Amino acid sequence: MSENHLAAAMSALEKVALGASDAEIDAALEKMKELSARHGEIEQFESLQSHVNAIRRVISGHALAERGLNLLIETTHDLSSTLAVQDLLRTVVTRARSLAGANVAWVTILDEESGLFRTVTAEGNLSPATAGMTSRVEYGAVSLILNSKSFFETQDYLNDRRFRHLPELDRVFQIENIVSLAGFPILSEDKVLGFLFVADRYGRKLSGREISVLGSFALHAGVAMRNANLFIMLSEALGEAERNRNALIEHIQRVEASAAAHDEMTHLLASGADLQHFLMRMASRINGAVFLYDKQLEISEEFIAATYSGYLAAELKSARIDPALLISAHSQSRHTGRSVLVVNKGDEQCRAIALHGGTERAESLVICNQGELDAIEIRNLERSTVALSIAKLWNERRETEKLIASSTLLRHLVMVTPPDDSTISAVRDRLGLRADSPVMLAQVVISGLDRADQTTRIRECAAKLNALVDLLDDTYLAIGPEEAIRKFLLNLSKKRDGWEAGGILSEPFTDLTLTGSHFARMNQAFHVLRNMKRLDGFVDQSDVNMFAKLFEVGDARRLAKYLEEILGPIDARAPRQREQLKQTLLCYFDSQHNIKLAAETLGVHVNTMRQRLDTLREITGGWDDPVKSLELHVALRLSAVLERSEEHS
Repeated sequence: MSENHLAAAMSALEKVALGASDAEIDAALEKMKELSARHGEIEQFESLQSHVNAIRRVISGHALAERGLNLLIETTHDLSSTLAVQDLLRTVVTRARSLAGANVAWVTILDEESGLFRTVTAEGNLSPATAGMTSRVEYGAVSLILNSKSFFETQDYLNDRRFRHLPELDRVFQIENIVSLAGFPILSEDKVLGFLFVADRYGRKLSGREISVLGSFALHAGVAMRNANLFIMLSEALGEAERNRNALIEHIQRVEASAAAHDEMTHLLASGADLQHFLMRMASRINGAVFLYDKQLEISEEFIAATYSGYLAAELKSARIDPALLISAHSQSRHTGRSVLVVNKGDEQCRAIALHGGTERAESLVICNQGELDAIEIRNLERSTVALSIAKLWNERRETEKLIASSTLLRHLVMVTPPDDSTISAVRDRLGLRADSPVMLAQVVISGLDRADQTTRIRECAAKLNALVDLLDDTYLAIGPEEAIRKFLLNLSKKRDGWEAGGILSEPFTDLTLTGSHFARMNQAFHVLRNMKRLDGFVDQSDVNMFAKLFEVGDARRLAKYLEEILGPIDARAPRQREQLKQTLLCYFDSQHNIKLAAETLGVHVNTMRQRLDTLREITGGWDDPVKSLELHVALRLSAVLERSEEHS
């Protein structure tokens, strides 16, 4: 062998050893062939070429094995560093395509809901349809791999008759120009989850080493999917545990808040708090509004939290909510003992809760709140309503006991003459009176309400006042310091709604032993006044004492009618002139017929006074006659008393 021939052989072997491309090695072998042919050593060349190709195959196989091993190591590293299954499958597809030098590679996964195998990631495809391929278990290479759970290979997919062809899938293969195909099952615990496919646009058969490495990639994909699924399940379990923990913490907090609300209501109950305190706490806890309704579905008490900004409270107060809804909710709540939704506008709710207990007033709470209350908040409101019901029962019981005691004291005071010292002492203690403190009596009659409601109104108006009140016969009698009695009558005047109250007020007196005689005189005047007209206001006893004396033996109605007839000529005048003339004549009589004094009292000129008196003489037929003058004076005084009663009403 010549020196050139040897150099060419060494160059070819060097390229093989360094892993040069096939083109470079083939070029070196071609040069050796030329030299061998020139020296007649063609047989030696063929032997050398055979050995070089064998070495090439061994080195290529080792390189492929090393490359596949490196890819497997990298994939294993990826598998241990991430649980994002989609990223791992994409990496597996990329490396499988690179290792096999395939034109196209993709992974198909089983969709549990539809039962179809769907392509989830693809690389090297030219048509978008390839990335969206689906296949049913009885068609295509899927059917063979699924049954054998082993790899599948074909060098002519479209003409392969080992499986049923799916026309839609074949059209995608035709568009992509796929000829050869190899598929590997992705297994997890012997269950096929999907497939790894590599394909070429020419007929090709994979080597055993390539099949082995690609199968390993498919196994890695199965491990990745199993780990990802386990991680998802674990994450969901941890998430559910965290949600349960947070829900438990929130529930505990709500239970603690509920216990605090219960303790607060119990404290209010034990301390004898008034109604407004209960309503205030209930409204403040839900940032809402609370209304107390009576049996006529009228609002009797209310409290609106400062943080409430809804609109249903205003609709309730202006009666713009359908009464039928309120009636139905109140009735249902009274039957079930639970709260009942009246109105739900989405951003605000209105619910009714009946107050239970021994009350005959059939009261209910109507509560407005923004948003939606949960079950615990609703139960808190219901428990608070129960506490409020108990508080009202206790208050009613205390008031009843107080009224019984007051009634006993009052009856002894006015009906026993003289009352015993113990009664006097008890009354002074009850009313907070000193020995020289004056008291007043008030006799009251109410029209427009039944007896039970009359008593309720009397109790409400006398609440928290130093007064004794009781029903005597068909009228209510009250006794107390002047300030308390006048406040009591003022409360009665303010609260009128479809009903009227009227009566008579005694003069102040300090000697409680004379209460019976004061009551007897006041009662006489009261009945005289009541016979004259329907009482719708309050008058002082001193204004009607004279008429009581005059009418005590006669028919008060007939005598009052007679006196009205006396004033008939004056009352026939125009309203303004009528009042002016009556005022002038009464002032003249009260001034003991002194024109100058009467003019000064009325604030008019003396001549004006004379002109009015002349007019009165004309229309009355003569007021200067002594008898006529007395009749007119009594009639005018009575008229003034009755008109003053109407003004006070």
